[in-house]
Formats: sequence, C-alpha cells, structure tokens
Amino acid sequence: MTIYFSSNKIPALQAFSLHQRQAILTLAQAKLSAPEKFVLNIIKLALLIPPFLFIANLQGLALAASVVIVLTAYFIPVSYTHLTLPTTPYV
Repeated sequence: MTIYFSSNKIPALQAFSLHQRQAILTLAQAKLSAPEKFVLNIIKLALLIPPFLFIANLQGLALAASVVIVLTAYFIPVSYTHLTLPTTPYV
C-alpha cells in the first residue's frame, strides 16, 4: 500500500482538477466502514505520537528548533482525506 500526501500524486486522479479530486476522495471516504475509519485513525495516531513525545522531551535550543519546524510544517496544506484514505485501485 502506498501513502500519498497529495491527491495529484495518485495516478488514477491525475487527469482531474483539484475540485474533482476532492469530490472523488470525499465519496471514497464516505464508503469506508466504521471499522476501517477506526483502523486508519489508529495508524495516524501511531505515526503522530512518537515525534510529539520526542519533541516534548527536548530542552533548550533543540526545543526551540523543533517548535519552528512544527510551526513551519503546520502551514503546509495536507487534506484530512489524504491522511485517512487508503489508496487502492477501487478509490
């Protein structure tokens, strides 16, 4: 399974405009069952918790540098659907 962080990187969606890709991903997300959404959210948590625990244990200049990096990354747009949808041929 490949994880895409941008919808224009998904080969099957490259021919569509941004608005069309978002509509397609919204429809695909609506088709996920509750257990699938739960598992994907657990995977997201497993990926996000370790870096934040690492940052929480930093002190001094390392802490300041990591805060700058996190704030910079915050402004890079990533859609919720890009983080939660599996990329299969059925999407």
